[in-house]
Amino acid sequence: MTIRENTQVCPGYYRIVLDAENLARVSCPGQFCMLKVPGAYLRRPLSIYSVSGSSVEFLYKVVGRGTGWLSGLLPGAALEVLGPLGSGYTLDDAISGGKHPLLVAGGTGIASLNFLAERLRKPGTLFYGAKSRTELVCLDNFRKLGWKMELATDDGSTAYRGLVTDVFENFLAGKEVNDYVLYICGPAQMIANTARIAIDFELKGYVSLEEKMACGVGNCQGCAIKYKDSYRMVCKDGPVFKIEDVF
Repeated sequence: MTIRENTQVCPGYYRIVLDAENLARVSCPGQFCMLKVPGAYLRRPLSIYSVSGSSVEFLYKVVGRGTGWLSGLLPGAALEVLGPLGSGYTLDDAISGGKHPLLVAGGTGIASLNFLAERLRKPGTLFYGAKSRTELVCLDNFRKLGWKMELATDDGSTAYRGLVTDVFENFLAGKEVNDYVLYICGPAQMIANTARIAIDFELKGYVSLEEKMACGVGNCQGCAIKYKDSYRMVCKDGPVFKIEDVF
């Protein structure tokens, strides 16, 4: 696929746009792709951030050599992509069920939730945490879509100083949770804390798990997780699961 754009959106974070008509036509929120970065042996798994027309976008953070090389690719270059992979979010609760969607995101977990927000027919509430204000990305897009936002940063550079899970838990206090459906994506500890809160409040929802992947299709079994009384592969059986099935 041909790269249309590959630009820095904030320190350390990049947005890459691919000319990918076939991929755009069949992609769903929550799915991901495996990108073959020139020079890297293993593909890099990236959640689909947005789809518009024949364009597919990914949001990524430079954390090592592979993503560093990815950030250096220029428009016009070809990129080998395997996808879309995995299962996406269930939208029925928020669309036909009429429930108010709650999104809890941390770091690059905002990517798949941004695609979800674009596909939902009505806005909800986004709870988003990061280390500092400079790492809170996609806010303009959520504002444009009409979403309410509850933000938290570790350094207190904007909104609440502390964990986004604290903000989320305070929001749920005293509310009728049957009116809501929850979607979670982010770092493992944030996901676990949010899932615990959801289970305590008996709030139903879905979680997109992040695990290291080599193949993306279930062959290497490197992303196995405990699932009820058995095991599942995050890449093939997920990455989206019901909260109660994996916590």
